[in-house]
Amino acid sequence: MTIPGGTTLTVRLGQTLHSDRNKPGETFTATLDQPLVVDGFVIAERGARVQGRIVESKQAGRVSGVSHMALELISLRTSDGQNVNIKTQTFEKEGEKSVGKDVAKVGAAAGIGAAIGAIAGGGRGAAIGAGVGGAAGTGGVMATRGAPVELKVETRLTFKLTSPVTITEKLN
Repeated sequence: MTIPGGTTLTVRLGQTLHSDRNKPGETFTATLDQPLVVDGFVIAERGARVQGRIVESKQAGRVSGVSHMALELISLRTSDGQNVNIKTQTFEKEGEKSVGKDVAKVGAAAGIGAAIGAIAGGGRGAAIGAGVGGAAGTGGVMATRGAPVELKVETRLTFKLTSPVTITEKLN
C-alpha cells in the first residue's frame, strides 16, 4: 500500500512545545486526529502515535526579531503496529510581535513620569519627569524579550507528506 505524497495528516500534540525551552533536534509525540485511510484501507486509526522533530526553535530578540518554531513529522505507527518513517513539510509558527505593546509601555512610563514631575516641580518638572519616565520605559522594553511561540498540548496541527510512503502489511 502506498500513501501518496501530498496526503495531509492532522495531529494533536502530546505535550506543550515552547520556543524558549525546546531546541532544534528534539522530538515530540502527537496522535492522529482522524484515521489515515488510503483506497478504503485504514492505514492508521484515529489516536495512532506519531513522532515529530523540532526543526527550528528561536527565541525573540530583546528589541527586534520575533520567536519562531518549525516542526516536522518523522514517523507514524500503523494499524498493524509498524513504525513507518515519513517526511512532511514543516509546520511553522511565529511569535506575536510586541511593537504596539512596547510603544504603550514607553508611553505609560513617560505619562507617569510627567505626572510625578508636575506634582514635584510644575511644568518644568513635568517635562523632566516625562523624559525620565520615557527613558525608564525604553529600558524596560529593552530588558524584555518578545512573546515566545507556545503550542499547547492537544493543539491541532496539519502536515503534508512530501513524498509517497510505501507500507508492506506485517503478517502475524
